[in-house]
Amino acid sequence: MRIHFLTPRHTALAEGDPGLIEEVRDRLVARSEIEDCPSPEAADAIVLHERYSFKEWRYIKTLLADPVVGRYPHKVYTINLDDAASGLLRGVYASMPRKRLRAGLHRAIPYARVPNEFVLTASDEPHPPPTHLATWRGNPLSNAALRQRLLSLYVNSPTIKVESTDSWLNHNVDERRHYVDLLLSAHFALCPAGWAPATFRIYESMAIGVPPVIIADQYTPPEGPEWGRFSIQVPEKDLPRLEEILKAHVPKAAEMGREARKAWLQYFRPDQMMQYYADALLSCMQSRRPSDSAAQEIARWRSWSTYWTNDWTLPQRANIKLRRHLFSRATPTP
Repeated sequence: MRIHFLTPRHTALAEGDPGLIEEVRDRLVARSEIEDCPSPEAADAIVLHERYSFKEWRYIKTLLADPVVGRYPHKVYTINLDDAASGLLRGVYASMPRKRLRAGLHRAIPYARVPNEFVLTASDEPHPPPTHLATWRGNPLSNAALRQRLLSLYVNSPTIKVESTDSWLNHNVDERRHYVDLLLSAHFALCPAGWAPATFRIYESMAIGVPPVIIADQYTPPEGPEWGRFSIQVPEKDLPRLEEILKAHVPKAAEMGREARKAWLQYFRPDQMMQYYADALLSCMQSRRPSDSAAQEIARWRSWSTYWTNDWTLPQRANIKLRRHLFSRATPTP
């Protein structure tokens, strides 16, 4: 298979730092069946590390205006790390809602980096037995409907410890250490959806050996690990029953934590990540049918299904604008 790799030299759609795509390229071309092809015309597939951004319906025009992507849309495969990604391009996605993911077109991947460096060393340090059933610390504004409800339900709970912060990924050293200590103080790590279904917390809790409790109905777990062995999926509607659900799992929490750490080491540790990305991309490429064409791919981008699952139809956009207006009027000015 001949693969062409797009960098910022080729297109404005590419992420400015080419480091990630270069690492993925190295792992792909190390395979005897893969050839690094200098020409997009001659390539069987084209790989793009898409620039991180919020992409709405106008992005279709941006893709079509690109001299490579617009000409060969059916051959382009993205590495996409957007929050709640749209799924327009084929490829691998760190956080695409389940309703947009198509098995023949997309693959779920973990995040490429670990933002809290103390997560990587926490499992090597001795720590006391858990004192909480579950813990969570995060910014509630990234998902007010779910995270603020979590806070209101459990802020005074004697067993579930929840903390609010106004930081995003700009935490200082003390905050990062406290976050890890909080994870280690519990049998389970609560992982509610934020801006997107996937959160760093899912993989961070796995790394330190604490079972993640995934409260995100649209989350799609990356393939490979046996998620049922070490994680608990709690429907968002069952948030009031969280304590009841988790208490039933306490007797096997320690074993689940060991399985979580084992899965992270096998699939998601930093030195394994780019290989995981390369394998997932290749799996996508092998799913493409010879009959797939540029016209079919563009028709999919413009389809009612794509617009509906992305909330891009006119009624949906009007409803979103109205809700934002009402929320802004209801929010007190500081």
